[in-house]
Amino acid sequence: MNQLIKDFLARLKLFLPIIIGIGTSIFVITFQSIRNFEQTINQSANKNVNLNEELINKIILESVIIGVIIIVLLSTIVYFLTIENIRNYLKQISISKKKLVSTKKALTFSEQKFETIFNNSSDEIFLADLNGNFIEVNQLVCEKLGYTKVELLKMSFLDLKTPKYKPFVSKNLKKIIAEGFHTYETENVSKSGKVISVEMKSRMIDCSGTKMIVSIARNITQRKAIEKKMVSTILKTEEKERKRFATDLHDNLAPILSTIKLYSDLIRKGDNKKLDLNEAITNIDELTDMAISTTKEISNNITPTILHDFGLATAIREFCNYVNSTKSVNIQIKTEDYNLETRGIFETILFQTTKELINNTLKHALAKNITIELKNNKNQVILYYKDDGIGFDAEKILKESTGLGINSIINKLKTVKGTYDINSNKGEGMFILIAVKVDEDSGQSSVPIRQ
Repeated sequence: MNQLIKDFLARLKLFLPIIIGIGTSIFVITFQSIRNFEQTINQSANKNVNLNEELINKIILESVIIGVIIIVLLSTIVYFLTIENIRNYLKQISISKKKLVSTKKALTFSEQKFETIFNNSSDEIFLADLNGNFIEVNQLVCEKLGYTKVELLKMSFLDLKTPKYKPFVSKNLKKIIAEGFHTYETENVSKSGKVISVEMKSRMIDCSGTKMIVSIARNITQRKAIEKKMVSTILKTEEKERKRFATDLHDNLAPILSTIKLYSDLIRKGDNKKLDLNEAITNIDELTDMAISTTKEISNNITPTILHDFGLATAIREFCNYVNSTKSVNIQIKTEDYNLETRGIFETILFQTTKELINNTLKHALAKNITIELKNNKNQVILYYKDDGIGFDAEKILKESTGLGINSIINKLKTVKGTYDINSNKGEGMFILIAVKVDEDSGQSSVPIRQ
């Protein structure tokens, strides 16, 4: 509208000379008519003559003609001043209307697109107020929890939690409001009573001036089950190690110590008929050396000193050399490309993994040759293991709770976030490729390798 007024004034300025000219002409004509009318009346008055009807009609006619001319001229001026602006204004209204229709269509499409994405997301999405009451949920939430949308919009986060996690709802809401976002694990209960472990990623948003909380829930029930299985396997492995340790002490060290005690008792009693003193002392010395050697062997089975002192590559080479000396299998090992100086729990895991793989090959594979390669690419350790044995059904073994110790190896690797690729078929041997990225999560330490 302001633009319309500006255009009008611009045109008015353009036609100003014409308007002045026409206005002057109208003024002169009108003024002359009035003078003529005045003169006629004066003449009639001086002569004491009454104005006849014909004269009055003439004067009225002239006045009407002048009025019409004035109206026509003014209308013409106004027309030329405003017609273009009116056209432009109407054109702008038409364009604005088209834009409004186009914007409305785009908005409708955008809303439909958002609704489609919202309801077809692979994650559960909750929109709630600052008290945790649901404002909106997507279709997947309804499907996973078994509630209708109408039912859910009458509920809150608190209504979905297991008793274990109910006390944390208020704390999580406060943290989201205070920090703007929060990621946490929790448990939801479906309408049927099924407990679903989820990871929630919540964030504060501003929707048309209203603060809300949008939360994306990802089902981690399977991950939790794997973690539980992994912990169970680790505990079983530890229990197995403790039993082996107890067996080693009982079967290997205890008999030696018992024999030493027997000799010492005989010496203390001074029974020279049954015992030669020098021979007894010599036997005690030999048995003591044997006990020390056995203790070192048992200790080395728990945590090899060579691994701690010289590092992973040397420990694997020494173990392979020991196996090669038995002539039971031929192991080819390559460690020249391993030069990582970082130390940590990943070394123990990889060393134990290598020993278990070799033991599995010796017990089950009937292999003649084993190939092992250890290398690193910057901070990533890569272990390649291959044998030419009878092989096995890898897919079947991985599905079993126990089997050739493969699942035990896999669960150990998961503790350091290791990845693996196993390939084996019956009659074709097996190979496994293991990769471990060495970082803080792998539990490394800065213990230097002994030179």
